Parts: sequence; C-alpha cells; structure tokens
Amino acid sequence: MSRPLKTDSILTPAETRVASGYVSGMIAKEIAGAAGVSPNTVARQTQSIYDKTGIPRSTNALVAWFLSENYGLDLSEFRRRVGAALLLLLISFQTINTDFSSDFVRQGRTRRVEVRRTGRRGRRQEDEDTLDLTTI
Repeated sequence: MSRPLKTDSILTPAETRVASGYVSGMIAKEIAGAAGVSPNTVARQTQSIYDKTGIPRSTNALVAWFLSENYGLDLSEFRRRVGAALLLLLISFQTINTDFSSDFVRQGRTRRVEVRRTGRRGRRQEDEDTLDLTTI
C-alpha cells in the first residue's frame, strides 16, 4: 500500500485519486476511464476538491497545491515566472551562439540547357530546343 499523503486528511480517497490523476498529466476523461467511473463523477469530485481547498478553479492550480502539500514543492506564481524567464534566456543564448551555416540558407538552382539549330532539311527545319540558364 502507498504511504499516506498529507492531503488524505482533507480529501476523500476518490478525490485523492482524481488529484493524483491530474498530477500525472491525465485529463478528466482519462481519470474516469482509469477509475472506472463516469466523467461527470470526476467533474463533481474535482469541484469538491476546489470547494474544500479554496484554490482557484484551474487544473494547474490544483496540481501546484497537491505537490506543495504532499511533497513540499513550492510552485508559487513568482517562482514559475522566474523559472520561465531563465529558461527563455538559456534558449535565446543557445540560439544566438548557433552557427547559421548553409543548412539554413536555400541554395539557388543551376540549370544548363543549350540551344542549337540544325541545318535545313527539305522544307522543314528541325529545332532542338535547349536553353542556357544560369542560377536563378
């Protein structure tokens, strides 16, 4: 059996399963399928979690609350924004340092076609059409 969570004193076992489902990245229909209940049941249990905890009605807020209560992870809005800004800086420095080699530049096409006219044969003139084009 799994170890008791700090949220067990606040939530029913069914609500804890729903919250754990959201934490693992599932959507309501997936949680309902895994638990063998109706999606409406999961919606009611989710609403009950929001009412009991007083957290805003968003799955992200529910996941942040669940992780902070049970595992001591602080996922406050400020820390998430700072983390996102640092990640953006890291990605932008990586992009600046990238060598933009010829892989990213489209090379022109070269076509070489020749035009020649052959001599007159009888009343008809035969043309062999070929054009000499340079890079377009």
